[in-house]
Parts: sequence; C-alpha cells; structure tokens
Amino acid sequence: MPFVRDHSTRELLQQDAHKTRRDAARGSGLEDVDEEAHLHGGGFIPVAGQPMPQTQRKLPPSDVVMVFPYKTHSTLRWGDAAAEEEQRGLRQPIEEQIRQMESWKAKRNMVIHSLSDTGLVLMLYYSRDRDEIFVRIAADPLHLRQEVLLNTAPLRVLAQTRRPVAVHWGIVAEMIRYQLELKPQYLSAFADYKNDYPGRRDLNYSDRCIVSHLYETHFEKSKEGDYPQKDAIFRTVDRLRLIDHIVRSGDHNCAGVDVGQLLHDGDLIHYFPLHEQRELEDMDKDWFKTFVMGRNIHKVRDYFGERIALYFLFMSHFIKWMIIPTIFGTFLCVVDLFYQTPNNVTVVFICIGVGMFSTTFIHFWRRKTNLYALKWGTFSMKKKAETTRPEFYGVSRVNPVTSRVDRYYPWSERIWKVLFSYSVILVSLISLFFAVGILMVLRHTFHKHGGRITFQVINALVVELLNTLFTSLATWLTDRENHRSYSEHANHLLAKMVVFKFINCYVSLYYIAFLKEHSYLFGMPMTCVNDDCLNDLGSQLAIFMIMRLTLQNMIELGGPYAVMMYRRMTEESAFNFDATLFTNPMTIMPDLSSPEKQSKKEDYDVYQDMDEVLILYGYTVLFVVACPWIPLIALISLVLECFLDQKKLVLLYRRPFPDPAANNEPWDTAFDVFGMLAMATNTAVVVFASNVFQSWSHFHKILLFMVVEHAMIGFRILISTLFPAIPWEVRLLAMQQQVVVHRHLNLGGEEDDHETRASAMMATAQPPPIVHDQDDEEYW
Repeated sequence: MPFVRDHSTRELLQQDAHKTRRDAARGSGLEDVDEEAHLHGGGFIPVAGQPMPQTQRKLPPSDVVMVFPYKTHSTLRWGDAAAEEEQRGLRQPIEEQIRQMESWKAKRNMVIHSLSDTGLVLMLYYSRDRDEIFVRIAADPLHLRQEVLLNTAPLRVLAQTRRPVAVHWGIVAEMIRYQLELKPQYLSAFADYKNDYPGRRDLNYSDRCIVSHLYETHFEKSKEGDYPQKDAIFRTVDRLRLIDHIVRSGDHNCAGVDVGQLLHDGDLIHYFPLHEQRELEDMDKDWFKTFVMGRNIHKVRDYFGERIALYFLFMSHFIKWMIIPTIFGTFLCVVDLFYQTPNNVTVVFICIGVGMFSTTFIHFWRRKTNLYALKWGTFSMKKKAETTRPEFYGVSRVNPVTSRVDRYYPWSERIWKVLFSYSVILVSLISLFFAVGILMVLRHTFHKHGGRITFQVINALVVELLNTLFTSLATWLTDRENHRSYSEHANHLLAKMVVFKFINCYVSLYYIAFLKEHSYLFGMPMTCVNDDCLNDLGSQLAIFMIMRLTLQNMIELGGPYAVMMYRRMTEESAFNFDATLFTNPMTIMPDLSSPEKQSKKEDYDVYQDMDEVLILYGYTVLFVVACPWIPLIALISLVLECFLDQKKLVLLYRRPFPDPAANNEPWDTAFDVFGMLAMATNTAVVVFASNVFQSWSHFHKILLFMVVEHAMIGFRILISTLFPAIPWEVRLLAMQQQVVVHRHLNLGGEEDDHETRASAMMATAQPPPIVHDQDDEEYW
C-alpha cells in the first residue's frame, strides 16, 4: 500500500466528524450502545498506518474501487500531504488549479460521507504518484446473515437510538426483491429474498416466518475462513450488484451517488469491481473446459455475470456445431482435389448441408439459452431501468417516473443527429462501392502479371482497414447521438455496423460469385481463372479467413496490451523523474498497488467480441460451397478466439460489473438473419454459378432456386414446431418452480413437509442462538 501519514489521511477521511457524531450519540443517553455495533452501524473508515481498534474485526476483502482525482498533476504541492513531500521539489499550483482541486475535494468528501453513512467499509489511500485517491469499498460479511436489532426490534426503538444503523444486506436485498437460488430440495428455483421474521411476543410468536433454510449456500472448501462462509447465500456477483445498488440508488439507507454524472464531469476517474486472483487462476488453469467446452461455465457466470457467460456459452455451442461440418468439409475437400476444382457435383450436398445448418443453428441455440436462463434465474427476468451512460449529457429535470433529478435530452434534438448519421453512412456506402470497383480493376491488372494471390492479400488488408476506420466512424456518430442507456447505444451502433461491414466484407465475394464472369467493369473485360469463378471465390474466401485468424487476432490481443504498457511506461517515467528529487530514500513510495494496476487497464465490452464472431460466422457459412475446408479454419479460429478472449479478461481488462441477461439479443437475431442469407446465397451459387446446372434454362434455374429455398424454410418451420424455442421440459419446470416458491416461501412454509424442511436445514449452518441478559418489554 502506498505510504500515507496519519495526519494527512485523517483530513481526507473527516475522522473528526466521525468522532463528533459518536460523542453526540453518547451524550444523548446512549452510553449503553455497544462500541463494536456502533463502528459497523456508522461505517468504519480505516486509516492507513493507524492501528485497528481492538473491537474492530478483520477487514473484509474489498469488492469495488472508486478512483478520485486529487491533484491536477503529480508535481504539484497540495493538501496536508504536501508537508510530507517537502523534499520532492514540488511546485506551487496556480489559482485555476487550486479551484479545480478544491472542487474535487468537496465532491469527494461528500461522496465518501454518503458511502460511510450506509454502513459500507471504506479504505482510502493515495496512488503511488499522489495524484489520485483510491477508495476501496467492502461489505462486512456479518451483515449478510446476522440477526441484529434491525431485524427484531420495532421501528420505534430504532428511531429512539438516533444513530447510524448499518445497512443490513438482507434488508437491501428484500427491498429491491433480489432473486436468489433455492436449494435443490426446492427445484433450485429463484425467488425474491425474504428475511426471517421471528414473530411478535404478544401473539405468542404465531406469526413467525422462517425461510432462511430455503436459500442455497455457496461455500468452497478452498476458501474456508474467508468469504463466503458456510451459511453465505450471496455469491460474489450478488455482493457486487448489491454494493452497486447501495452506491447508486437513492432509496432509504443508500448513498444515492450519481456515478455517471461524476464520471462525465471528471470528478470520478474510475469505478470498477476488483479482480479475485484465486478465481482467475482457477478459471485460467481449466480454460479449455471452462471457456471452450462450457463444462464449467458456471464459474464464468459466478465471476463475470450472465452476459459474459452467455457469450462464452454461445462460443462453446458454435464450436460443437462446427465439428461435423469440419469432418465432412475436410472429406469433400479431398474430393475437390481429385476434381481439381470445387465446381463439381459435391456442391449440391454441401448446399443442402449448409442450408440445414444455417437455418437451425440459432434456433437450437435459443433452446439452449432458455434452458440456462431457467437454471440461472433469468428466464422470467423483468426489464429494469438501466444505468445512465457517463457520456450522456442533457439538461437537469425532475424525472416524471422516479420524481428525482436526472439528465434529459429531448428526441427532437436527437433526431437531427440520427438523420446526419445515416446520411454519412449512405455517403460511406457509395464510396465503398466505388472503392470495390477500383479494387476489382486492380485485381484484373494483377491477374495479368501473375499476382492474383498478392492482390487477394491486399484486398483482405483493405477490408480489415476499412472495417477499423468505419468502426471508429460509427462509434463517433453513435456517441454524437447521445443515447442514455448502454442498450440503446449498442442497438444503434449495431444497426450501423452490420450494414457497412456486411457490404465491405462480402461484396467482393458476391461480385466474384455472380457478376465477374463475362462482365465488364470500367470498360475492361473481367475473367476468372480457367473460366471457373468458384476457384477465385474459394481462394479469396480462404485468404479472408486466414487474415482474420492471424492479423486480426494479433491486433485484438496486442492492442489492449500496448495501451496498458504505454500507460504504465508513462507513469513510470514520470515517477522516476520525480523520485530523483527525493533527498531522503526512506520517503520513496513503493510500486503500484493491485487496484492501481487494474485502473490502468481497459474496460471490457462484449460487443466487440460478438461483432468479430458475427463476421467470422458470415465468412464460414455464406460461401462454403466454394471452399469446403473453411469450417476447419473457422473451428481453429473459434478455439483461438476463446483462448484470447479469456486471456484478455484475465490479464488485460478490468473486471466488469456483472450484467444479468436472459439471451444474447440483438445478436441472436443478427446471426439468424446471416443464416437465412447463407442458405439463399449457397443455393444461388450452386444453381446459377456452378457447372452442375449449366445446361438448364434460366427459367428452370429460377424455379429450382425457389423450390430449394422454400424447402429449406419449410424445414426450419418443421424443426421449430417439433422442437420449440422454449423446450417443453423448461416450461414444465418453470411452472413447478412457481408452485414451489408460492408454497414454501410466499406462504411462509405453511405447506412445507417435514422431510424436505429437515433435509434443507441439515445443509445449512445454523447461527448460534441469541441469549438476552434482560428481556426488556419495550423491545416487544
């Protein structure tokens, strides 16, 4: 931990204010309040370098970090900490810098006091360069299952104490109706969390409702002594979501911090959960089973949340479905070597196979998604209000729904920016078609001089370059539209990206397949190699795939690593320069702490990975009849993509907040559209571009195309009827779980049978009984 003196940190943490509140509480006739309960009730802020009070338990592990700006530059002399840095040769700040740092200080202290009043455990310290302040936020595990005064005493007693009461996690979870998993004896259903109610004494406790034994506990032997304990019903992702709710929400006993506004105004630099090294090492050790095969996908879900778990589950589904096409494609590739061209009778079998594959692939994925959604408790998830993007700006107003002040941006102003965005996209598409035409002319020129492969490599490089440029353009246009939520921003970005990237990546392939043979471009005759355009199409497709397998993956992994190393090198150089100004070697600060190292990393966005997989899926299925061994390259690419993505999550990116999700929409719809296009495209290539039906008339070819296309659509409808998207067993189990929740939880266990209750309670570590020395009537 960086070196911090007591007197400077005490000013930051407002320890005097905490002491004043404690003395005031004692002066109001509450001397009998337990000191330890007071520390937990009002929120304890440990000071680096100061001994921990004997009544304070061991600090729980930190879950979330907030990084506040402290100085505008590390070479400035500012605050009480400046007395410790007299020998550094720091310069005095100017008036404008002083005003900025005073503003940061005021907002920072306001946020810290708001967090402390909620009962969260805070630890504050400087960054290594003393230009930032890190606030590590932790949750006391005792608050998860303890039976405190807040649960048993009437509200009037709590009102009389007039002291800060610790946020009981059960109260927060019950207040927001947080979904928790029940034990297998209750079909592992998910239900709203409820606290035990011991009942009232005047009713002889007849209204008692004990439901704590219903909830599944999460305990690992390797973590014995740490969280979670044997009676812990909250997983790490549950803790993160509850902490985030307490930090952001304006509900009772919550801090009500507008994190998005702070990030937008620059008063907060970062806000992210901390990594757990032991969990990362466990997933990294079994990365093939966890991320590729999906056998341990629950580990990803318990650590990163359902959204990222669904991405890797989709990747494992994709990989498994590519095994059979890879086997048959490799066999047919040997047959093509015998014919010396893919333009032979085998294209008919490939066309039928890829049609069945592409029209049912996403359908069976949806069935699998619904099964896991039920297992993970997101099957019946209701749509909730999303957090506001930090980049969103607008005028302050009172929200008519929540009656709280938030930012508002009228649609009447956004519509003009949306129209401008699509006008720019239209111009970009026209320019793209013109650029593709020029590339085809250059292709003809290269072909004359024996440079066909060279041009195909250049074409693949140009396509990847244009994809990168348009990604930046589409991101800028979407940011300019100023969407409030992440889902709105992602949907508008996807609409722009799919249209452009589909044309950019596949238009040259469509031209080679259907338009190149015996055509003229800018007055120049276009010809295929040996008058066989399927050869040209297959070689260009293979180069596209190889380019994405090599260059794209190198950039994908090397980009975030280069950014992280650049930031570290920049700070290292600045720190080493400042360190030379020290005259006392004992005051040189140590290396970066773990949270500070993580703050130098990038934010992870699953959107980019899904976008890459969608483009790869298009290359795999759209023109597979011209290159049967493409599934083999795709299978290798998918395994490599899983490996790189898990390495990025473990090493190069900050841990994202867990995002609950029931499916991968809108990506599932995009994949489904690509599948239907692949069915039609491969059928058209076989009917109109191959030599199999060369002797047929155009009328008969069109008729054959329509028959095959409608047969594939009919096959899709038949499969959807026989195997619905929501399996029958999923519907049945969902209804059974609703009955179980109503019977055992909503009715307070009135219909609970003794055997089920006994088996469930045996698996739950029961808390020790509470023995009161005095039975005061006022508590009842």
